[in-house]
Amino acid sequence: MVEVSIIIPSRNRYPLNLLTLFSLEKQTFDLSKMEVILIDDGSADDTPLLKHYHPPFPFRYVRNEKNIGLSATRNKGLMMAKANIIIFLDAEMIVDPSYVKNQYQYHLTEEQLVVVGRNIPRIITYLFPEFNSSQIDIICRMAEEKPAVKQLISQKLPQYKNSFDLPNLIKNLQEPLQLLNQSDINNSPLVQSFSYPYNYYEDLYRQLEVLDTQYLSWWALFGSNHSLNKKLIEMVGGYEEGFKGWGIEDVEFAYRLYKAGAKFVFDPDSFLYHQEHPIHSGKVQEGSRNRVLFQRKHPVIEVCIRSLRYVGKLDLQFVDSVLREHELLCNSFPGLFADFKNTVVLLLQQIQFLKLQEQPVCNFLKNAGIENDTRLKQAIYQERDIIAAYGKFGSLVQLFDLLANN
Repeated sequence: MVEVSIIIPSRNRYPLNLLTLFSLEKQTFDLSKMEVILIDDGSADDTPLLKHYHPPFPFRYVRNEKNIGLSATRNKGLMMAKANIIIFLDAEMIVDPSYVKNQYQYHLTEEQLVVVGRNIPRIITYLFPEFNSSQIDIICRMAEEKPAVKQLISQKLPQYKNSFDLPNLIKNLQEPLQLLNQSDINNSPLVQSFSYPYNYYEDLYRQLEVLDTQYLSWWALFGSNHSLNKKLIEMVGGYEEGFKGWGIEDVEFAYRLYKAGAKFVFDPDSFLYHQEHPIHSGKVQEGSRNRVLFQRKHPVIEVCIRSLRYVGKLDLQFVDSVLREHELLCNSFPGLFADFKNTVVLLLQQIQFLKLQEQPVCNFLKNAGIENDTRLKQAIYQERDIIAAYGKFGSLVQLFDLLANN
């Protein structure tokens, strides 16, 4: 009986997705009790070769002839899944041998859990000529600092002499150059040598662990890896298919799970390695468009406050304090201070609106249409002053002032 279904959406990720599958072959979990469903979302690369892949676990390769997007692809996999415990995994994620077993054990006692692998470093398994300058800089630093990396690159690229040569050698590659193969990904010291921190995840997760807050727990979930009970997914209606292109469909899914009462936990014992790949040119614009859509679907402070990262360092302790005070304000004064509360959300929304339009991220009052509305502006500031006078809402008032003066 299949007890775990692993759903992998994949678009133009070959041969990285093959290394992901190889890592699943080495799981300590009973392979006969886990199935892997890889859905090729209209790839133009060699991903269709995987229909000839025959691993030691039940495997299905399914191809969308046209690209239908991550959300629809994940939902399609969910409809095919036989197990009650679902793991969503990105196509470029190499997992350590205990990953599936660790995730599975969390769900044996509680149906409302959403489990996220805590440790997600990046790893270089291939050199792609399409790598951007930041990715190439990291590879050069690794070659300088890690003897194993320098040695292997020298073997693969005989022309390589020093880090000054490497950028041009990578850019001039005629095709991707494999650095790590199937046996290599089972060599823990070698994997560690070719990995480096994923700073965004590390910073976010470290702050979430310190806070241990219910208000922000859902921020832990990203599409790269998470597991949950199928009933919980069905309760919230699966992934929202209105998101097109890169990003935010996973965050919006997490928010609906949070509102439905899901409990988010980290799996601190598993390691997943995100294989570096070329970044497509439309990623930034697609992400901005989807963030605006997210805010329109959920025009509430706990969603819109995520945009603070674009006007300075995102301090989760401050965000947590704001959300606690906002809830206290709503509960203490039901129906009051509507102008103030609505304005905070409206000003936060301006951040993503301006980014989408590629405009300077500033002058929020003006862009929200408040600056020249004297009556409304006066009413908002009167409410702001009354709230500040209570002495219980310092972070919330500080947020308003930050946005109003930007």
